[in-house]
Amino acid sequence: MEIRLVPVSDENREAVLALSVREDQPFVAPNDVSLRQADEANAEQPGVARPFAIHADDRLVGFCMFAFSPEEEDPDDRYWLWRFMIDRHEQGKGYGQAALQEIIRYFRDNGADMLYLSTEPENELGLHVYHKAGFRETGIISDGEAVLMRMLKGPNRIVKDFYGVNVDKPLHIRGKKGYGVSIAVSDSDGDVLQYCSGSGRHGQDFPVNPDMLFQAGSVSKPMFALTLLRYADKGKIDLDADISGVVPEYVKKGPLTFAALLSHTAGFNIHGFPGYRADHEPLSLEDVLNGKGKTPKLRRIRPYGKQFRYSGGGFTLAELAFTRITGTTLRDAFAKEVAEPLGLKRSGYFQPLDEALVPNAAFGGRLGLKEDPAHGYHYYPENAAAGFWATPTELVKVGLALSKSCREGGLLKKKTARRMVKPVMSGYGLGMINFGECTDLFGKKAAGHDGNNAGFITCWVLSLKEDISVAGMFNRSDDDSDWKLTELTAELFKKARE
Repeated sequence: MEIRLVPVSDENREAVLALSVREDQPFVAPNDVSLRQADEANAEQPGVARPFAIHADDRLVGFCMFAFSPEEEDPDDRYWLWRFMIDRHEQGKGYGQAALQEIIRYFRDNGADMLYLSTEPENELGLHVYHKAGFRETGIISDGEAVLMRMLKGPNRIVKDFYGVNVDKPLHIRGKKGYGVSIAVSDSDGDVLQYCSGSGRHGQDFPVNPDMLFQAGSVSKPMFALTLLRYADKGKIDLDADISGVVPEYVKKGPLTFAALLSHTAGFNIHGFPGYRADHEPLSLEDVLNGKGKTPKLRRIRPYGKQFRYSGGGFTLAELAFTRITGTTLRDAFAKEVAEPLGLKRSGYFQPLDEALVPNAAFGGRLGLKEDPAHGYHYYPENAAAGFWATPTELVKVGLALSKSCREGGLLKKKTARRMVKPVMSGYGLGMINFGECTDLFGKKAAGHDGNNAGFITCWVLSLKEDISVAGMFNRSDDDSDWKLTELTAELFKKARE
């Protein structure tokens, strides 16, 4: 069998347009779409799109199209296999693998040292064909498609690189059964890229994917603040009103406001929460605040409004007051006020986690091995302080919405959003850290939060000046991993702004 790549021309265009894949192969764009895109790309940059008819001996059997741009500064953008298909009548005859080898030879002979392609993660048949030809996942997800790469010179190995940053090495991501990381970046070009690597469940071959849920730890706090502020914008909650009468059993002497609770200046104890086994009996917010769980009873230990003292207990008290005033749960309020308008499909306050969501949820650290193989994560009845589950992509969507609100209004009124990120004390606003006020890592005009639950760490940051946001989630929690993820997020945030 001789495989030949014949440039598409007026002579063979109609024949190429007549090719098609099977109905159960919806992942391949029709050839008319591909050729139209080639014409559009070449009108802007002549020669960048190269469409070919694939011939086996003298018979037309398929179609492919290349992105060929050796002058691109970024080597990841130079050589791509944009389209590849074998006609439905010619499949199963070995033409696919033979054509891929000819395509690889074409790129290698024309100076390429690596070749990229992307496909739907669910395209199992396509992935099998590409793996057999030596392509491997890079961990990058672009526009919902998994990016694969094949080295054309030297050993065929994947060099982990996301925005020029090696994510795997500092986080010690090794093999298919260790820890796993998921990252999403929205950059200055308006692109949203994702990176997934490692295992979502330590000890299992359970690859991280973009829709996998991770516990967000204290990133739960800004998500609660955002929900509450939506009610404030509608006039249903007054941030500065005395709410001590709403929760009198926990406040012997007022005043008490949501603004003070959300800025950690209300003076309460209980820094954070350890969580409980996933099968622990349910605890109410009152149970937690009365000291019936693992943490002490809530009490005021600092002068009201005079000092900054980080308090997950204060946020839990705010959640209790919120539910009493609104008559709704935080889970339902977030779904209606934030998830629905932003189109979030996965994230929310799920405590305990719905069984329907468990199949694509990460397990924290080694909890699945130590405690419960079916539920490797802790239960956090303290939703507002620690109970949020999310994907990095959806955290980025929230970041972009909040950034826009700060600049021109949107999900929140501009005045409300700016108050949320304006420091009250120690760089902390209303449920948000103003990074520009307290660290050099993220530069000026940046805000966000980090989070640390049992077995999970999260770092989330957004620009207050432009549509840029980064979120990283990792199923391991120790001081070194926490710092490394923060450093990586900061480096990616800097590169996204370039």
